Amino acid sequence: MRKKYSSVRKHFYLGCTAVLIAAAVVFCGCERKTDSYNVFSNGTSTEVGIEQPSQSKKTDSADFYIPEGMDNDYISKNFLNDEEREYYTQLLKDLGTFKEKVPLMIDGMEYGKLLNVLRQEQLAYTQVAGWDWEFNTERQGFDIVFRYRFTADEISSMNLASERAAKEIMKNVTDDMDDYQKLKYFHDYLVLNCDTDQNDEYADTIYGALVRKKALCEGYAKAFSYLCNLAGIENIIITGEASVPHMWNMVKLGGNWYHVDITWDNPNDKLHEDYPDVILYQYFMVTDSVIENNHVIYTYPFEPPKANGKNENYFIREGTDITDEEEFLTASENAIISAVSKGEQSAMVKFETNDLFISISSEISNRSINEIFDPIISKVTSTYGKNIKLSYTDYYEQYRILTYIIEYD
Repeated sequence: MRKKYSSVRKHFYLGCTAVLIAAAVVFCGCERKTDSYNVFSNGTSTEVGIEQPSQSKKTDSADFYIPEGMDNDYISKNFLNDEEREYYTQLLKDLGTFKEKVPLMIDGMEYGKLLNVLRQEQLAYTQVAGWDWEFNTERQGFDIVFRYRFTADEISSMNLASERAAKEIMKNVTDDMDDYQKLKYFHDYLVLNCDTDQNDEYADTIYGALVRKKALCEGYAKAFSYLCNLAGIENIIITGEASVPHMWNMVKLGGNWYHVDITWDNPNDKLHEDYPDVILYQYFMVTDSVIENNHVIYTYPFEPPKANGKNENYFIREGTDITDEEEFLTASENAIISAVSKGEQSAMVKFETNDLFISISSEISNRSINEIFDPIISKVTSTYGKNIKLSYTDYYEQYRILTYIIEYD
C-alpha cells in the first residue's frame, strides 16, 4: 500500500534523527518479533565514543567532512522544481553550518518537504537533534530554531571512520561481480556484522551501522545506500510503515526497481540466537506486491518508482523458487550446494503457492530429512569433501519459505 502523507508535521522529519530520543526509538524501532517457530530435524519438530578527528575538513556547504558517496540527488533532481532546489541548497548550508535560527521564507509545508528530502538524500547530515517554530515579532514572521546533537568535529570524525570502514568493505568488491552480486554482498555484510539496537545513540547513522555495528532501520538503510553509491548502483531510501514508522531501500537493476529491507532480513529473534549466521532473503530484491504485504510505502515527499521486476529477485536468480512439486529437490539442491560452496550455514527455498508449501512441508515433516536429501548430501561430500547434516526451519512459513540449516562435521 502506498500512503499519501497529507499533513506535514515537524516531528516527521526528525523521527529517525532524534528530535526527541523517544521519537527516534518509536520511528526506528523497526525490529520484527516472532513469538515462536519450528525447527525440523530427522522428522522431529521442536519449537523452539567518538574519536576526535585528526583534521577538520569542510565542504562548500558544510563545516564537516562529507565523504564521496554520502549524498544522492534522485529526489531533489526529479521531484523538486527550480525554486524548491534553490531553497534546498540553502537548507543544506544552514544545517551544514549549524545555523541555530533560520527565517521561514516559504510555506511550512514546503519547508517540511525539503527537510524530508534532505533526510533521505544527505547521508552525512546526522547532526540535527530537534527543531521548533518560533514567531519573530520584529519580522512578523516565523523562524525555524534548530537544536544539534553533534559538533562539526564529531561529525567529521564519524564520517571519516565510516569512510574507512566502507573502503574495507569495498575491497571485497571485484571486477567480475555483477551488480546483483554486489548488492547481495552488501546485504549479507550488514546482516552478519550489524546488530539491531534500540538504544545506541548512533543507531540511525552510517557510523552506527558500519563502525559501531549497531543500527536501527535508518542506520541500515543509510549504510546500504552509501555502499550502493560507492558501487555506482542507483538507489533511493524509502520511508513508510511496518507496524511502526520504517525506512528501507530501493535499487535499480536491469532497468527495474526492487525493494531491499535489511532490517527485516536480519533475524534478530530466536532464529538468530540459535543460528547466528543465518541470513534471510525474503526482502531482498522484491516487488511492490511483496513489500506491501506488511509495509506501507509513503508517497511523501515523493512518489517512489514502481517495483514490478522479478528477474533479479533472490529466489528466482538463485534458482530456488519452486513452482511445482517436481522442482522441489532441484531447487533445494541449488540452494544447499550454493551455500556449501561458500561455507554458509543456511540456505532458503520459496514456494509459489500456499498449497504447494503445505503439501511438501507436510511430506518432509513426516520423514527423515537426511533420507529425503541423501542424494544431495552425497553430492556435497563427493564434490566438496565435506560431511554435512541438514535440518530446516519454518521461521518464514507465512511467506512460504523453508530455511535449511547446514551443520558441518
